[in-house]
Amino acid sequence: MSKPDKKVTIKDVAQLAGVSKGTVDRVIHNRGEVSAESFRKVQEVVRKIDYKPNAYASLLASRRHYRITCLMPDFEGGDFWEIAHRGVLRAYEECRDFNIGVQVVRYDQFRVESFRQACSDTLADLPDAVLIVPMFREAATEFVTELAGKKVPFVFIESKLPGTPYLAYYGMPVFESGYLGASLLLRNSAPAEVACFRFHRSGDALSNTASIRQDGFLHFIKQEKRACRLWVDYLYPSDCAQNTEILDRFFEAHPDIRHIIIFNSRAYIVAEYLQAHGMGDRILLGFDPLERNVKCMKSGYLDYIIAQKCETQAYRGVRALCNLFVFKTTPASADNYMSMDILTAENVNYYIDLPNE
Repeated sequence: MSKPDKKVTIKDVAQLAGVSKGTVDRVIHNRGEVSAESFRKVQEVVRKIDYKPNAYASLLASRRHYRITCLMPDFEGGDFWEIAHRGVLRAYEECRDFNIGVQVVRYDQFRVESFRQACSDTLADLPDAVLIVPMFREAATEFVTELAGKKVPFVFIESKLPGTPYLAYYGMPVFESGYLGASLLLRNSAPAEVACFRFHRSGDALSNTASIRQDGFLHFIKQEKRACRLWVDYLYPSDCAQNTEILDRFFEAHPDIRHIIIFNSRAYIVAEYLQAHGMGDRILLGFDPLERNVKCMKSGYLDYIIAQKCETQAYRGVRALCNLFVFKTTPASADNYMSMDILTAENVNYYIDLPNE
């Protein structure tokens, strides 16, 4: 068996070019003054032997420290964004040895002013790259436009803003996920009415993700020529008493509605109401296998969950930015879609999100 080829080092390049290792380093990394003749010799050798510097060693030697800011919604234990945060931490653990720091700037996903403040703080600190959840479409567009003007690369997760120069998007196809939700609820039935519960946000701002999913849901109804009306009402993210009053009024006004959809991860709010009121004859669909959602599914009050591998998308988003700095590489595709996984009571126990896939 022949011996493997010896790896070419910066010392070999220096010897072949007849210059010092320091001169080779300055030419390769474009640092410091080098004579025209030395520059020509080094470049000629590099081309001839196809020398490629070690990306890790080069980054460490440069002593350049890169900062990535992750703009994400705040969370409590068991929330959707706690799961995504695990993906950010996993990516950071893999990249921190290469002079890359990751910080998370949180905002209240139900207050557009909180999101704007987080954007303002990020711009004032001006990191080298940003991972962002564009919860509020208008404010997020303004923010990434400023990032682009400052040549700061950014990655979207969960939803994206078409027409902006994002480096990459990691998440499910959002419009199609709303379409899929409609198909699951309506394909084998023909209800005249469907209930949709969304959540109040400040300043009449709407969730980018939920709005796009609703568009996909309505597109299915239009495409299938269904005579089906979507009734939309609004709940509060953490006011149980007020939500009970809203749901009481809604079902008193619409006693015949049997099909319900929630376009975010809080389907458990409605499922727990249905369970408390013995309304097990409703068909409810929501998103994301949070612990409370799964519990409701097992008890029979949440029929479908569409899952989107939230830990994986956060992990891959941060890794894409790390690879940009370490390897100087960009993702092969700007749009990197996660699978839309349909969970039921029969398979929910076996669902696994693998962030290193």
